[in-house]
Amino acid sequence: MSTPPTDDNPFRTPDYATAPAPMPPPAMAPAPGYRPIPHWFTTKVRITLAACVVLALGLGALGALGIARLGRSGTPSSGDCLYLTRESGGKLAYHRVSCGSGNATYKVDDSHRGTSRCASGDYVRFQISGSGSGAQTLCLALNVSTGDCLRDVDDQATVAKVACTDPAAKERAEVIAGYRGEDSCADADHVLSYPGPPRRTVCLAPPGENI
Repeated sequence: MSTPPTDDNPFRTPDYATAPAPMPPPAMAPAPGYRPIPHWFTTKVRITLAACVVLALGLGALGALGIARLGRSGTPSSGDCLYLTRESGGKLAYHRVSCGSGNATYKVDDSHRGTSRCASGDYVRFQISGSGSGAQTLCLALNVSTGDCLRDVDDQATVAKVACTDPAAKERAEVIAGYRGEDSCADADHVLSYPGPPRRTVCLAPPGENI
């Protein structure tokens, strides 16, 4: 058996002295509480989310503005005028307006703190919700003058003054001082009496073709 040749060169670098290949540096651990950005969170996605946030803030401001305006209008008192609307859930809401306004369909003849009854008459009793002394009762009379024409008289939330030539006009008002019987309202569909002040009777009859 032959013996492998030996290398007697004293200057040769021994095999065990060869440096191994360098290892890649270890990955840096994220700082505590740090969450890496997901790969889908691109610049386009960030812009879209920012736009949605701005839109949501804008809608919130509009809602708050509407509530603030309603609050500044204050609670109606005797002599004030308003109209009613039907809100979500079928509840009625009031809106204060000038008594000379075309949409001022009701006038507050009387108001009471807490839950109360209205005086005898044909008032619409409107209860403002609240606990204890925060509640209020409004006694609403139809705010009309002789010659005014109305639509939807039977619906408190949609009754409105319209031109007597309007096809929607169903009733024409005649206002008589004092309490009068139904006999004083010829051909009237509705006779409404209000003790006031002022004490008055409102006759509601079809407008007729001559109006």
